[in-house]
Amino acid sequence: MNSSNFCQSSSNDISSYSEHFNPLQTVWTFVLCSTMFVQQSKAPYVCARCLRARRQYSTPANATVPPPPPLASGAAKLTNRRLLSVYGDDAPKFLQGIISNNVRPEPGSGFYAAFLTALGKVLNDVFIYPTSGTQWHIDQDRGGKQGYLVEVDAGEAESLYKHLKKHKLRSNLTLRLLEAGELDVWSVWREDERWTAHGRAVLEDGILGLMDCRAPGMGQRVLLRPGDAVGEVDEAPESAYTIRRYLRGVPEGQKEIPWNDSLPMNHNIDIMGGIDFKKGCYLGQELTIRTHHTGVVRRRILPVALYAHEGLPPDTLEYDPGASIRTVKAGTEIRRDDQRRRPTAKLIGSVGNVGLGMCRLEQMSDLTVSAEGSSYSPDDRFLLETSSGQELGVKAFVPDWIRGRVREPKLQKRVE
Repeated sequence: MNSSNFCQSSSNDISSYSEHFNPLQTVWTFVLCSTMFVQQSKAPYVCARCLRARRQYSTPANATVPPPPPLASGAAKLTNRRLLSVYGDDAPKFLQGIISNNVRPEPGSGFYAAFLTALGKVLNDVFIYPTSGTQWHIDQDRGGKQGYLVEVDAGEAESLYKHLKKHKLRSNLTLRLLEAGELDVWSVWREDERWTAHGRAVLEDGILGLMDCRAPGMGQRVLLRPGDAVGEVDEAPESAYTIRRYLRGVPEGQKEIPWNDSLPMNHNIDIMGGIDFKKGCYLGQELTIRTHHTGVVRRRILPVALYAHEGLPPDTLEYDPGASIRTVKAGTEIRRDDQRRRPTAKLIGSVGNVGLGMCRLEQMSDLTVSAEGSSYSPDDRFLLETSSGQELGVKAFVPDWIRGRVREPKLQKRVE
């Protein structure tokens, strides 16, 4: 019997016994009709209890998934960077007196530098692109005057603009903070790309760019208008660029180089080519030069590996997307794994099992930076504690490019 015949016969039975009305029988008939209708329906039926059970085992919306390993060749759009324009006859002289590196006016000779306070602390780490003779220069109709674009951390662009405006005084130049999206900053790297600490970017058609000379394998930085093609490489997420930086021990931006917090040597700006120790006077030069020639840099940023505390430290620094370690809060103290657990470093940032740490060199590495000698032993262990109470092992690594640029202490000869 189909559902329609069943419901019709049931209604006839109910009408025939209307004089002997029974409420329980009426309800039962309605339930039978509803059951037959559900069975005939094509849509599957799931009860509310099952739905609640499914939600319980689903992935939370705020769960973090480890990013994939970086591509051997790729390009990443850096949305956390922004640009300022410095243009005018006095632009080279103005920048020369306020940044830590020598200003180079030739197209294609962009460079890495830093803005410092009067006491030599880092305000901003920047890349500076000369614009004369480029497509940007032509489109802006700026004649033969000198112009530069300053790339800075997006969160500090307004502060840097005010800093430049404060020191502008009567200089014949124009300052402008570019709108977000007016020019995009890209990092482009290629497998087996030849690298040199003083190389120039090989760019065509007047495109703005430079060779990222901070560390081997960092590739090139290119400024493109929205929609322009980046080249014959696959686009990668910004996390790929961050992982590549961490594996090489390269900090960037105000989250990793806090404003007015440390000297440029602590953040490797000196060995990344951001300081010219032979140039003339500039803001913050006195303490920077004195520290370079007579001081001792005991703390520097090094790449670190995070691993399970109960496991063995890794022999090499490699990013593992399958690691169960999630991003640890920046600023977490790294301590010696002994009874006293004294702090020896601080985590600057991390992605999965790799990150950056501000480390005491003679305690966490085999580098010797003072005549006192190093107390480091390969058997030493270090750890950190996450916000959830989990303990993770930490091991610092010294890349070859850092090892080759950190100076050994000068031993003073005794006068007889």
